[in-house]
Amino acid sequence: MLYGPLPSLAANTSGTKGKIDPLCVRVVDPSLFTVPYCEALVGALEEAGAEVKLVGRPPRKGETRPRIPFEPRFYRRSDTLSRRIGKPGMALKALEHCLDATSFALSALPKGAIAHFQWLPFPLADSVALRLCRRRGPVVVTVHDTKPFNGTPTSKLQLHGFTAALGLADRLIVHTWTGLEHLVASGLDRARIRCIPHGPLGGFEDVPPPPETGPMTLVAFGKIRHYKGIDVLIEALAALSREERKALKVIVAGEPMMDIAPLQARVAATGLGGTIEWRLGHLGEETMRDLFTEAGGFVFPYREIEASGVLFLVQGLGRWMIASRLGAFAETISDGESGRLVAAEDVPALTEALRECVRFRPRPSGAVSVQGWDDIAEATLATYREALLQWQATHRGKAASA
Repeated sequence: MLYGPLPSLAANTSGTKGKIDPLCVRVVDPSLFTVPYCEALVGALEEAGAEVKLVGRPPRKGETRPRIPFEPRFYRRSDTLSRRIGKPGMALKALEHCLDATSFALSALPKGAIAHFQWLPFPLADSVALRLCRRRGPVVVTVHDTKPFNGTPTSKLQLHGFTAALGLADRLIVHTWTGLEHLVASGLDRARIRCIPHGPLGGFEDVPPPPETGPMTLVAFGKIRHYKGIDVLIEALAALSREERKALKVIVAGEPMMDIAPLQARVAATGLGGTIEWRLGHLGEETMRDLFTEAGGFVFPYREIEASGVLFLVQGLGRWMIASRLGAFAETISDGESGRLVAAEDVPALTEALRECVRFRPRPSGAVSVQGWDDIAEATLATYREALLQWQATHRGKAASA
């Protein structure tokens, strides 16, 4: 299903483009999981007339401070420590999260402001923060992953109470229609859920076209986690003939968030050392630009996903996409035109998609279907107004009965 025009979310609150009442919004991404998305969303909301600020952790060494109004309020002490000393550090980070989330709700959220949470990293503690935030204004939560952390949390505590925490929000936003149905199936109120797609994450429009000679280069990039299916990709490549492997190069690039030694051992055991190239570590903007220049296509062999920031970062480059038929991949990639969709964890189907690259070096004949940020901002503002009107009515009712 391709995205069409966004629906009118509420005829009596949607407003008129260019005539938007100022809204005060705090976009909360404690761990800065999705900075490019937040930068684009906040920028579009500001352009539409809202007063918006991103709240998260301080940037780490080598990271660029978000290029939008930004307040570092989370993990100011424990973030670096948790990455150095493992589980004890994670316990300290969890404690600091509780304190920071509570402090944000009590002292940093202006009265009447909309708290828009992008992630709930610790649902049991976040439930307390959401309740406190709702004393001051409405709460909106974007559910980037309807299955938290795509089933690979750092701690099982990050899964407990997730659905209950979502139930506290005045409005929920998901990026795909399948995600909406997943939330409804989990018992959440359909009337409070809005499907607003993920927008493009540009910045690489000047990357030149892919090389037309030599082996076709496919890139799998981003933080390396189990749900992204690199092991599935290795098995699919192993099923190619020796000659087919020579005509293909696959670059796996990104920061490992799991033990990749077994993956590297499997690459060696299957003789794929000349086909797969590892580029491990944090990917800065220039590193990504060089990587995208080499890419003839991108491969996303994911087990789980709702919306992939990586997809929306590269969708405008005019490269062939091979992806699992899941979430935003299924709803934005037109099979046979902008790329090839295969069933998740279907090794033979993925092998055939790779073989197609070897034989035909395909180029997209149609663009990936992506909604623009102006429309996304307008739909998000409409959602905010719905939540605000409902919150005001509820609080007036409580005041009248007191």
